[in-house]
Amino acid sequence: EDPSGATSGKPIIRDKQVLLVPFVCTQVVLIHLRESPRCSAASSIDVPLRGAAVQSSTYSGRSAGQAIDGSCSPDGKDSCTHTLAMDNPWWRLQLDGVYRVSVIEITNMYSTRKWLDGVEIHIGNSLVNNGNDNPRCAIIHDVPDGLTQTVHCWGMEGMYVNFYKPFNTTYLMLCEVKVYGELAPPPPSISTPGVGMNVTLVGKRLCWSDALFYCRDYHWDLLTLRGPAEQEIVGDLVARAPFTPTSHLWVGLRRSILGSSWFWMSGDPMDFTQWDEASQEPSPCGGISSTERSTWRQRFCGEHLNFICFTGPTGGKKVRFFSTTRVKPTCKN
Repeated sequence: EDPSGATSGKPIIRDKQVLLVPFVCTQVVLIHLRESPRCSAASSIDVPLRGAAVQSSTYSGRSAGQAIDGSCSPDGKDSCTHTLAMDNPWWRLQLDGVYRVSVIEITNMYSTRKWLDGVEIHIGNSLVNNGNDNPRCAIIHDVPDGLTQTVHCWGMEGMYVNFYKPFNTTYLMLCEVKVYGELAPPPPSISTPGVGMNVTLVGKRLCWSDALFYCRDYHWDLLTLRGPAEQEIVGDLVARAPFTPTSHLWVGLRRSILGSSWFWMSGDPMDFTQWDEASQEPSPCGGISSTERSTWRQRFCGEHLNFICFTGPTGGKKVRFFSTTRVKPTCKN
């Protein structure tokens, strides 16, 4: 089966246009238009990336997944998404990893050209404002009905691809979205064997919850410090890091919402502590100092810090952490 949906030959090009669209750092975005029945990618591009889709609302059963069902039909009856009329509607694709996105193809519905006009495409790794605050690749303008357009994003990196129409009370409809790119290289990191586990200091800077998701996606969990041995491992990692670590590093420390007790997200018992009692922030997220004898300190959960993941056996049952904006389960069984 040809995942592009093409039947034979090359796509028919009709009224090929080049639109200059504002882009970050003085670059321009090229948009090409072609007939939708052959909404295949250029021959130099491989199969579209896989992922899961959500949207701000759903009208008459036209769910977000209909934009990635492989059907390029622009008639809107069975294969196009449709939100309710609402302020700032959006649609988001979560890829199965962090990718460098080269090309996005969008098929417009025959009769609703105006609902796609002015839609912004954003790519990144943050779910702040449902992902709509990530860097912008392009703004869609003046797309004829029923055509497929190709947007070049020049290797912008991210896990989330958003279609967002700000400053409007309207619908958002997409008949097909195909995203192409390559898996992004992992961020700089350094690992070392620990006490029955492998410990990794990650060079990416994330807020606490995103750091937790990252560790659970690519390792096991945010680090649990069960004794002085793990503390020494942190000091060794910081000393050998190929980058300059942030002043504090996220670990799996979390405070109970309804109380003052702290626990490890891995479910391990907290039999050892090394809190810095001075100048504690009233926050439920905990980090470890990268400079002051590896003492622990409460930090604002939204702060973007380096973090430490671990892989290996654990004596506890992993604590589930839920997010209303995350498609994938936050815990692996």
